[in-house]
Amino acid sequence: MAIENKVQLWGFRLGWLMIVFWSIMVFLNVLDYFSFRTDVEFLLWKGSLVKDFAWMASFYIHITSSIVCLITGPFQFVPKLRHRYPKLHRKVGKAYVFTILFLAAPSGLYMAFFANGGFWAQLAFFILAWLWFITTFLALQTAIKRDFVAHRKWMVRSYALVFSAVTLRLYMPLLTYGIGQFGLPTMDPELAVVVTSWINWVPNLLIAEFLLRLAPKSL
Repeated sequence: MAIENKVQLWGFRLGWLMIVFWSIMVFLNVLDYFSFRTDVEFLLWKGSLVKDFAWMASFYIHITSSIVCLITGPFQFVPKLRHRYPKLHRKVGKAYVFTILFLAAPSGLYMAFFANGGFWAQLAFFILAWLWFITTFLALQTAIKRDFVAHRKWMVRSYALVFSAVTLRLYMPLLTYGIGQFGLPTMDPELAVVVTSWINWVPNLLIAEFLLRLAPKSL
């Protein structure tokens, strides 16, 4: 039983390192947008919206706040850091919650109405924004009640949704190009946009629920 627990623990540590690695990759990718050019990656898909002040303001609020949560989130799950620096853990946690509830989720909700891919893609991002808000709010509520077991579970779910920023960037090129390298049929870009709008966060939540069942209590 002890060996099984050690294997699980090392599995979680390896997963944590992968999360940090991909979060840094997304952070480096997002830096391109702060040239404030409108001919960069995602913005090339948005047409006349790049001239809309409200949409562009929401876009920059969203990517800035999301990347802060993406980078800081993993360190909140490290037990040694929580126990050694409890005040820092609370301060970073409050910043994470504030950032999502008042910046990242509302801006994402607004942008959902303009998502490429039509109704089904817009619905996917609309649900994502609301679930992101709800899971984070419940994480705050359980922390206030000092139910820290439930708090950690809701934070895991919240961060699983934050991590959609990574999976979104992985699935799109994989579906439209990557799988073709293995002789598999690639997906039409317009269809890939709709599919990716769902698979960038639904599997994340399912994996989070699975891991919560396996996680050692110390996590």
